[in-house]
Amino acid sequence: MSVDLTLHSSWSIELASDHPTALLAAEELRETLARMGAPVLPITAAVQGPRIALSHGPTGEGFIRTPDEHGLSLRGAGPRGLLYAVYDLLEALGCRWPAPEAGAEHLPRPARITLPAIAVADRPGLAHRGLIIGHDLFLAEAERWIVWAARNRLNTMFIHTTIRAPALGACRLDAWRERRAALLPLIRQRGLRIELGGHHLRDLVPRRLFGARPDMFRHNGRQRTTDHNFCVSNPVALAQARELAAAFFAAYPEAEVYHLWPDDLRAGGWCHCPDCATLGPADQALIATNALAEALPTSRPYARVSFLAYHDTETPPAATRLHPRVTPIFAPRLRSYAEGMDGPANAGVSGRLARYAAKGAGNELTIFEYYLDGILFKSSPPPLPEVIAADMRHYQATGVAGVHVLLTGDRPFVATPPNAYLFARLAWAPTASAEDTLACYAAARAPRCSAALVEAHLALSRAWRAVLERDPEQDEGVTPRRGRDPVAHPPADVLDQIIAGPRRAVERRLERLRCADEEAQRAAAVWDTALASAGLATERTEWELSVALLRFLRLRQQLYVLAARDADAVLLGETLAEAQAALGALLAWADVHVPAAAQGGHRLLRAAFQLHLDHIADARLLGPLARLGLRLRRAGDAVRYAAQLDWR
Repeated sequence: MSVDLTLHSSWSIELASDHPTALLAAEELRETLARMGAPVLPITAAVQGPRIALSHGPTGEGFIRTPDEHGLSLRGAGPRGLLYAVYDLLEALGCRWPAPEAGAEHLPRPARITLPAIAVADRPGLAHRGLIIGHDLFLAEAERWIVWAARNRLNTMFIHTTIRAPALGACRLDAWRERRAALLPLIRQRGLRIELGGHHLRDLVPRRLFGARPDMFRHNGRQRTTDHNFCVSNPVALAQARELAAAFFAAYPEAEVYHLWPDDLRAGGWCHCPDCATLGPADQALIATNALAEALPTSRPYARVSFLAYHDTETPPAATRLHPRVTPIFAPRLRSYAEGMDGPANAGVSGRLARYAAKGAGNELTIFEYYLDGILFKSSPPPLPEVIAADMRHYQATGVAGVHVLLTGDRPFVATPPNAYLFARLAWAPTASAEDTLACYAAARAPRCSAALVEAHLALSRAWRAVLERDPEQDEGVTPRRGRDPVAHPPADVLDQIIAGPRRAVERRLERLRCADEEAQRAAAVWDTALASAGLATERTEWELSVALLRFLRLRQQLYVLAARDADAVLLGETLAEAQAALGALLAWADVHVPAAAQGGHRLLRAAFQLHLDHIADARLLGPLARLGLRLRRAGDAVRYAAQLDWR
């Protein structure tokens, strides 16, 4: 005989385990049900009467939920599986955690709470699903990200670190040391894995050794030099790297995977001495990584060192095999984000990924993704529901062990992009629908007008597609520009496709950007009508930045097209003024919404946009004295922004 599943004061939560994650699962269940209006249920090891029974096996993340004659039973394959079973039950009752900021949680308040009578069994589609904390700004608010990650079934916290100053795209290692006493209990209580590190390989061979042993350092084709990576054919250099790596492992025993990667360069940081000259970038990087793996403590056999497949190491090594304790991580930053990894533009990238998947048998291959990268996406990551869904399906089909997403940028988000929720849910269930997942997000963020919020995000996603379209094999617009004059040679990243390519291709890009700008402007009407009273002020603030950024990118493209057509100075000057005003709107937004502590880094990265405009003014509109004055002003700007950065 089945029991009535409507909660009342005689119900209890039954839990015999004393595992910290299981205890957290019981407390999360009791506390959340109480906030929904249920009685505060006692937690006890043995129950007489109706109960929600919680139990778990030794390890694993799968779970089952079954109604029975005493109430409801939740069993996890391991303690973390039990925690996910609790969150799944709460979701079945209408709870959602779409974003980590205060006020984003959605908890229904029904007149009565009736537990679901349907049995459920679930397990993750990808074994490792991680959040990469990639800036001090996000490390400072890591508590809420840790709680949010566990509630959305992520299982890894990766602290991406640097010892370089200023730390623009990673956390200072010192900052992690300062924060870990507060954060580790939260991470461990939720049973989350910890990964740690970043581009630290050069730090393992200190530059002060160059005077005595220049042979330890790379040969650049002309001479030995202290820049970038060391000589991997030198046994003394490898021994030195192993020694400091062992010290790193001992200093941070909390990590399961250590990341000690080569310098963050497109190309050119490798050794060209006679012994290294025949070794490609991936072979040189893997020789160094294998040496570090030999220094891993034997007392922690689960610990690993990662090998980074990134930029010129994206092509697999030809002559070197992975050490058994090396795990590859594939970072496709130069891909096209206009389509999934299964799309034609990304065929070359996905082909190289498949080669790593085949080569790394026995070594768990992980993906390093960028859906929350505020540097790559110019401070405004666009919603990417269809891309993320296609990626998760492709990564699962390729046989990767997991996917981590980088959370970094030049400012804290006013409202977390929907990509965070989309990634977490689709990494757990790669076959789920992108639109259904976005609808779940929207229902939590705007219950009364969720369809309108879905429409707004899909429209913005379509508008951004023109900006994100690129051919990774052509590598347009991101070849490093040589020269010390940033006005004559402005910096360019993946989305700065302003000059490269045949004239007609650049003009077609402008046509697509015009359509994107128009679509974004039309979709803005959704905010003024259906979403005007939805209580989404922070999301609207992020939306307005994204639309303003699309407008600037369109005007910047128009300026360069006109310059290529040799337009007259009057038309060129008018277009430059329009683009300058659009950039001014971006900076005005930052004056209001970027905290003082982040202003220096934000302005420094926005300075690249100014240099793109200056480049045309310098080449086509200014006289000699004005050109000199322009350079002096930009040098002063750089000094002012740099003074606001954290140089510790």
